[in-house]
Amino acid sequence: MANTDAPISPRRMFLARVKDVLRPFQPWLPSASGRLSWRRSLRILQNQGFEPATVFDIGVGFGTWELYRAFPDAFYHLVEPTRESLPYMEKLARRLRCEIHPLALGEREGEVRLEIRADIQGSTLLEEVGPRRMLRFDHVPIRRFDSLIGAFARPALCKIDVQGAELMVLRGMTGRIAEIDALIVETSTLATVKDGAEVHDVVAFMRDHGFALADVIGLKHRPLDGATAQLDLLFVPDRSPLRADRRWAKAA
Repeated sequence: MANTDAPISPRRMFLARVKDVLRPFQPWLPSASGRLSWRRSLRILQNQGFEPATVFDIGVGFGTWELYRAFPDAFYHLVEPTRESLPYMEKLARRLRCEIHPLALGEREGEVRLEIRADIQGSTLLEEVGPRRMLRFDHVPIRRFDSLIGAFARPALCKIDVQGAELMVLRGMTGRIAEIDALIVETSTLATVKDGAEVHDVVAFMRDHGFALADVIGLKHRPLDGATAQLDLLFVPDRSPLRADRRWAKAA
């Protein structure tokens, strides 16, 4: 196992504590510049007539406010296994129409070990490469999406942010993935967890299941050296109306 006792700089510790303190106030804070592309891309979908009736937020953490702001009238399925996130999901249930699923999603049914991080949103089913602030290990239920979720209204949008385990979630969706009209998947250019998915793996999986990459809507740089390490990718079915207009620009 990677060493969890490596020292963390006082600056990083301070910034992490500030972020934790501000979490409950995120709905009222201005969006950070790194999220501007989320707003732009979701607005483009709306301008093309896409308004999801159902949204799956897989890996809720402390909330995906970009989605809630863009689609406040959708019905949400909130999926998150960390016990620290449950109070936040219960608060969300007071402002959204939703169902809470306090469990992990993957390609099998049963139980799995979850590494709980100090920042919660970094919690993972996989083993981190290098130092991290770890709190504990929990054993949590794991389900397949295609057996857990019943009938749902369409159009449907699914967001997956599961710290390297995105292919595990996608493989558990294969029985129902054709019912999803848009997916936002966070994946890595440089996987920081052992056996974690990278961009080429996710793009190939989605292509094999009839989806095309439509947009890159966000990115994150790793603190180690500033290299791009994570991307938020938007996929839509290859034959989606959202891909029907192939023009570069309108006629003059």
